[in-house]
Amino acid sequence: MSSYLPVKVISVGSTAKSEQNDVDRHNKPRLRRSLIISAFTEKYSHLVQVINAPVASNCDLVGLYSSVHDVGMIQFLLDAWSKWEAMGPNWYDECCQPGWKGNGAPPLVPCHAALRRDCNERVSSNVMGALGYYCTDNMTPIVESLVTELQEDASIICEAVNVALLKDSVVYAATTHPGHHCNFDNFGGYCYLNNSALCARLMQERLGDTAGNKRVAVIDIDYHCGNGTASIFYRDPDVFFTSIHCDPEIEYPFNAGYADQIGEGVGKGTTLHIPLAPGVTWEEYEPALEKAMNAIIDFDVGGLVVSMGLDTYEGDSVSVSKGGFKLKGNDYVELGRSIGSFLKDKFIPTVFVQEGGYKMDVVGQAAADVLGGFSEGTGSSE
Repeated sequence: MSSYLPVKVISVGSTAKSEQNDVDRHNKPRLRRSLIISAFTEKYSHLVQVINAPVASNCDLVGLYSSVHDVGMIQFLLDAWSKWEAMGPNWYDECCQPGWKGNGAPPLVPCHAALRRDCNERVSSNVMGALGYYCTDNMTPIVESLVTELQEDASIICEAVNVALLKDSVVYAATTHPGHHCNFDNFGGYCYLNNSALCARLMQERLGDTAGNKRVAVIDIDYHCGNGTASIFYRDPDVFFTSIHCDPEIEYPFNAGYADQIGEGVGKGTTLHIPLAPGVTWEEYEPALEKAMNAIIDFDVGGLVVSMGLDTYEGDSVSVSKGGFKLKGNDYVELGRSIGSFLKDKFIPTVFVQEGGYKMDVVGQAAADVLGGFSEGTGSSE
């Protein structure tokens, strides 16, 4: 008989948020979050406990994220909407969401891009200019609800680390926004602040405070490389980062995620990118996952963060045009079980942080199955 490790889902308040700001055809973060939590409670009610994280209206995002992000970028995100709204309708036709038909100020997207390699480029005081300086694309809009949601996500990550360190469960952080494409001073790819990086850093600090092993690993299983997380920890000797993703010669983010990028300076050897060709099935994906997990075990870490993207699902709308991956159904149970099996003999604090996933009819079930499989993989036989 097998015993299963409990799953604690860290969320905030109601999961029934509207889609009023899900303004592009692929990324519907509020809907995704709601679907995933519903799937957890429907299929794995015997394992799952949903915990609401306390959210303070004065949550100090600058203080929290300054260990992984530029303070100027964080402050920009806090101020951008109010500055944009104050500019008034005469500006709204220059930098706004194409096709916007709502009332009030439209979502704000970049209308230009700064040449960051040019020493003459600096952050503009105009919100449109600053957006082009910090944002890497035109598909990550500034919306009215953003600051509140970032505060909620930060609270979820803080509570997730607190719960994980009890070592009596696996923890899923039900953040609204993904974050793994954010590097130290850029955001994009539907990401604003890097929640997985914050989770790893907080785990490091807490483990160090308790005289434990403060080395932490991050494994990114999104279809797209976790280029932002890789960049943040590229010179850090105490954080091992590994990402299994589609070949960047073929797929976003294109300019990072190559196998020869292994870290730098004192962090050399602590980055492991495993790019795969489009069209891989579970049979081809599993050896890559085993390679990543073996590297994590060899690094001898005291905590683990799993950047859980689910756009590896066959037919996902974001990845399908370039071939995508072909994982489906029970593959996600096997994926979770495989990760969990590596921790069965020596369980460490583990937090799954939500990244991408755009096939809304299956994203909830896939997320629940990964955690259900992990719970079984780390369980003991009696």
